[in-house]
Amino acid sequence: MKIDQAYRYIKRQIIDGVWVPDTAINVNEVSEHLNISRTPIHKAMTKLSEEGFLSIIPQVGVFVKRPEREEVIERLLVCATLDALMTEHAIKNLNEQELSQMFNTLTTMDNPEISEEEYSLLNIEFHRIIYQAAKLPYTFTLANQLWDYLNYVGNPAMLFSQDRRKQSQAEHWMIYYSLKERDAKLAKKLMERHLTRIADSVSEKYQMGIAQEVVNEI
Repeated sequence: MKIDQAYRYIKRQIIDGVWVPDTAINVNEVSEHLNISRTPIHKAMTKLSEEGFLSIIPQVGVFVKRPEREEVIERLLVCATLDALMTEHAIKNLNEQELSQMFNTLTTMDNPEISEEEYSLLNIEFHRIIYQAAKLPYTFTLANQLWDYLNYVGNPAMLFSQDRRKQSQAEHWMIYYSLKERDAKLAKKLMERHLTRIADSVSEKYQMGIAQEVVNEI
């Protein structure tokens, strides 16, 4: 659909840092670039505004939204709740192949030589396997939207420095083994604690006044 085309294009420009916060978006230029009418572009922008990427000011224009600490923290906490829910449900469906994929992903993440960006991508893969096993399509879609937003406002270099990466990995392995042992209660608790810690880290970043937009991971 043309709306989806416009949505993906605009979101990618923002997440990749091509359009930085407060950048005004020229609808005519987007329309010409994608060779589609303005209507689906406006609908895509409305959706992206609801997801926290854009600010639409009537009679003024559409701008890339500058992340606000309160909104970022709230979305992180919602993400933590959704991840915990899907982790609990994944217990019922996780098969040996998916557990093997998680193990191999975590083993690669243990390598201290990989970059923050590589670690971030592997981290997403770890969580994605859990999402898919949960088989909760609506929650999966909502969680993906939140992760896209958090990837936008996060900073891998800070979240996954060597010291913080060790803690993150320790938590990942505990989540993995609780899933392998089919302990739904423990797995849910560990995932919620893991994401809540990330929320605290991002909150600390904003309090220090070094908020910035780049690609992320949790």
